[in-house]
Amino acid sequence: MVAGGVMTSAPRKQALAPDGTHPPIKALVCAAAAVSAIGGLIFGYDIGGSGGTFTMKGFREQMDWPPVPTDGAEEPGFVTDEIGWITSLFALGAVAGSIPSGWFTDKIGRKYSIILYSVVFTIAAVIMGCANSVHMLYAGRFIGGIGVGGLSMASTCYQSEIAPESIRGLLVALQQLSITFGIFLAALANVGLKTWSEGWRFSYCGNGFLSFALIILMMFCPESPRWLYKVGKVEQARAVLHKVRQDYEVDMEMDLIAEQEKEAQLAAQHHWSDLFKAANNMRYRTLVGIAITSFQQLTGINAIMYFAPVIFSDFLSTDMALIANLILMFVNFISTFITIACVDKYGRRSLLAYGAAGMTVTLLVVCLLSSDLADYKNDAAVSWTIVGFCALYVVNFAFSWGPVGWIVPAEIFPLDLRGKGMSLTTSANWLWNFIIGKVTPELLRQDRLDLWGTFLFFAAWCIIMFVFTMLYVPETRLVALEEIDNVVSGFRRLPLSTRATKARLAPEDQLPSRPRDITDKLGDTSPYNAGSVEMAPGV
Repeated sequence: MVAGGVMTSAPRKQALAPDGTHPPIKALVCAAAAVSAIGGLIFGYDIGGSGGTFTMKGFREQMDWPPVPTDGAEEPGFVTDEIGWITSLFALGAVAGSIPSGWFTDKIGRKYSIILYSVVFTIAAVIMGCANSVHMLYAGRFIGGIGVGGLSMASTCYQSEIAPESIRGLLVALQQLSITFGIFLAALANVGLKTWSEGWRFSYCGNGFLSFALIILMMFCPESPRWLYKVGKVEQARAVLHKVRQDYEVDMEMDLIAEQEKEAQLAAQHHWSDLFKAANNMRYRTLVGIAITSFQQLTGINAIMYFAPVIFSDFLSTDMALIANLILMFVNFISTFITIACVDKYGRRSLLAYGAAGMTVTLLVVCLLSSDLADYKNDAAVSWTIVGFCALYVVNFAFSWGPVGWIVPAEIFPLDLRGKGMSLTTSANWLWNFIIGKVTPELLRQDRLDLWGTFLFFAAWCIIMFVFTMLYVPETRLVALEEIDNVVSGFRRLPLSTRATKARLAPEDQLPSRPRDITDKLGDTSPYNAGSVEMAPGV
């Protein structure tokens, strides 16, 4: 739902245990991965915490807002504007935090970058918890975004480098699970805090306790062996590997790190402009990657995640709106397990297409139920039906555009440009996150699109996403990184029933004479495929 992603290499040759099985995982690896996943918990709590405060009496009094409107009354314009800024400044801060995160992780290391960004977020949590005005809250939200933006990049980078390749897929699930659990935890806290006049402060600063715990626990975690090798501390890298790998794995792992460093040096020779060159279909890949991560936000998922209590309070009481929000966030958490089951079992393209179609249907149903065709404000059955279809919408997002919206962009870029490509697509996601957070309260106003029109707006984007997927998104599952270029050049629109393992790669002598890109006419489409990805914040 939100931004962040780090790509790992395709599966490579690994050392095996003496009995021929995968080497057992050391406890320190699990502990370090779990500690770094606290970053996802912090991020999720922030997503789920702020929206509920907008209907809390104590918060509205502190911000000098009038009581929650009733009987169809409209929020004052200044309140709508401030709600938008409180929400969106977090995403804007995340953009600011993610941009220098690569420099920090290379300069001071993965471990101390996590500690640094955790300190930044802890400071922000204190500011938000002590806020006595909307402007002080603005400052805390922006600084908190900086912390989370950097933390999301640093923690996923650390996880991918500290863990063996055999469990990196599990770490994807762990990171996503921690985010969705954080969202659910915040929604649960809001229900308990709603009657306390100062309870809203813990909705904003509660995850500060988590960031402080992360600072302490990271002190006891090892540094990334990949970073130690990179800065010339070869023996320290080897010593760390002996702690996080079996002894018979260390030599092969050191060779792998040396190989990855050569790849990184090759990547450093490229410029940002190379992403938009026609050679090797880079313009096509870049535009598709940006489109997919942008569409992930244009599904409207964060309009629901951020503003569900506000939306539901339009036809439910304030207390029941928070309960409905809790139900929605619980469904979101449970849906993560559907993601784990589906993401590597079915084709990427199929999941994107079916997810877009499912979201379109559910959004259109909500659009109809919240229009003048139904008396949703006075009919409890209709009101809870809307909540139910919002939950189905979340399920459809969770197994499709949530995870796959990060996987495909990471897979389509060649290894030497993957870092720059993912930075660009991640920034696009955060930018749209900021825009959605700012404009959604305005769209929901009765003199703008109103509730039904806002859902129709996002449904229209889901239709566009479905068409885009059918025309431009090829299958990227179970294809080796070495074959990506052929797939990009040789892809043709295939039925959704075509299995990834049966996707045909064009022989070298049958490849198009020139690279195709997204600017070609709709009748001519393009392609690609790849390895494995390490995801981060994505709700």
